[in-house]
Amino acid sequence: MSHFNRVKTKINNLSILKATLKELGYNYNYKRKCIQDLNGNTQIVDLIAENSHEDLLGFAWDGQEYNLITDLQMWNSSLTFECFFDNMIQQYAIKSIDYTSIKEGFNKLSQEKLSDGSVRIIVQRWS
Repeated sequence: MSHFNRVKTKINNLSILKATLKELGYNYNYKRKCIQDLNGNTQIVDLIAENSHEDLLGFAWDGQEYNLITDLQMWNSSLTFECFFDNMIQQYAIKSIDYTSIKEGFNKLSQEKLSDGSVRIIVQRWS
């Protein structure tokens, strides 16, 4: 029986995904490869990310977005997978806002993490 977990995401920009993973301490390899779970089952992914805790993440493109694939029984991080995933999605969203605002001619004035965990970003554009 496979131990792979497949998590749907809204991640669709490879450059932003790579930058997000790097910021979270993961090295990545963008090459179609197989990853292996605890039982030796394999899964083909388009991007592989690893960190110093030997956590292994795969991202498989489904034609619209990247699905995250991992074996949760091999998860070694001090953060739970759910906490990691929430952080990753938040960082991806922040990077998406940064990328889009720069593309649209805005300058980032500030970024602040609020007590509830949300992030306030202030951008400005002069006409």
